[in-house]
Amino acid sequence: MYGLAILGAGPAGTGPLVWAAQNGRLHDLLDQGVAVVEQSTAPGGVIGKYIVNADSLSTSFIECLYAPAAQDVFAAVRAHEAARQLEQRRLEYPPLTLVARYLSHLCLTLEEVVAQHPGSRFQSGTRVTSLHLRSDGTWLIKCSPGDDVLARSVVLALGGRQDGAAILASEVVPGIRLADIAPEKIIPSDVLLTRDGLASAADLLSRARHPRAVIAGGSHSAFSAAWVLLTKLPATTFGEHDLTILHRRAPRIFYPSLEDALADGYLAAGRDICPATKRVHRLGGLRNDGRELWRRLTGRPGTMPERRARMMSLVDTPADVLRRLLLEATLIVPALGYRLNTVPTFDAAGRRLSLMADRGAMAVDKESRLLLADGAPLPNVFGVGLGSGYRPWGKMAGEPGFDGQQNSLWLYQNGLGQIIYEGVRNCLSASAARPRAVFRHRRPAPTPETADAPLSADIDPVASANG
Repeated sequence: MYGLAILGAGPAGTGPLVWAAQNGRLHDLLDQGVAVVEQSTAPGGVIGKYIVNADSLSTSFIECLYAPAAQDVFAAVRAHEAARQLEQRRLEYPPLTLVARYLSHLCLTLEEVVAQHPGSRFQSGTRVTSLHLRSDGTWLIKCSPGDDVLARSVVLALGGRQDGAAILASEVVPGIRLADIAPEKIIPSDVLLTRDGLASAADLLSRARHPRAVIAGGSHSAFSAAWVLLTKLPATTFGEHDLTILHRRAPRIFYPSLEDALADGYLAAGRDICPATKRVHRLGGLRNDGRELWRRLTGRPGTMPERRARMMSLVDTPADVLRRLLLEATLIVPALGYRLNTVPTFDAAGRRLSLMADRGAMAVDKESRLLLADGAPLPNVFGVGLGSGYRPWGKMAGEPGFDGQQNSLWLYQNGLGQIIYEGVRNCLSASAARPRAVFRHRRPAPTPETADAPLSADIDPVASANG
């Protein structure tokens, strides 16, 4: 019996371990028995497949290595070539290929720490197939191949996905579905931002006499997709306004301060400013390459105009114009957000539990506990990672007006890592209330209004700090 099972050894899953290491509590946690189950044989996440740069400065990735309590644990990581390169470019936005090499070594180091600790284990090359609640409140985790795991608490960190069926079925505006346009010319942003995806896009565009592209979305992923199409396809010639970014609300832009925003001609209100850091759109704002593309599109001071692309509001554009735009497009790139990956989950009576995550809704509560479809949390199962819908609060919160979801390496290893660590400790405490073995399903709570969420709350697959 393990105190904690972590399902997924990427940056999100290992976040609580990194927080514990930074705060001198890693070995105390491992003393409770920790089992890490990872499908890949090369832990570290999948961000290395993306051909864009990070939205965070290099320093945000490596700061955990220098916490006094973590000096010994991460000594080998600090000496790794990837960490040294990040150190040398602390104030730059590094390519995700470099970040991936660093994270791989960080996770391998944690793998060694876990595997060498008595009573804990690290199991790679193993797929989690289902979760089963037992009558005593513990969880049986079915694995293939390898031994099943029995644990008192679970962290579900299996990554996120763009739901292809949901994308096709979704309405861009009432009466216009992407499935009715031409599914064969649709490449989701998560695919486009990889080498193979960009090659597929290049092939599509090369067949057109007049190549045109439409990106549906208004946040990080959408502008990253636009940046890739404009900068990494030299053989594709876009004419004026041949690339269109469709957004439901005006993009929000990051600035170091209100003074910087005003100097750039960007009007920001009090709800846009983080009280702690005084940064504008600290959590929700475009950064780095996407931000610079927006500045060029809007003619900000010191920029060269970008004539090949334009932004269009879904609210202000007539439906017939939108339909014609989509029909004439050679390539359509939906950048409509992610869903948290889950596995079939059953209660102690063997009944399949319906999860918010499987409905495309916010998957976790403020304590990062996985939510059932009726809105009740599973008291000893925590969901974390891309598509979880987690919204920072308290000391983690940024600008009051932020209403999106947040996934960042800094968050996993700091505020959210602490919340999950403390939640696990509460589950393991003898004084904690015993979890219910069989849930009484309440009448389903109303689904949050998501009419404009798909085109405004999407996030980049980049591990960002947003600090």
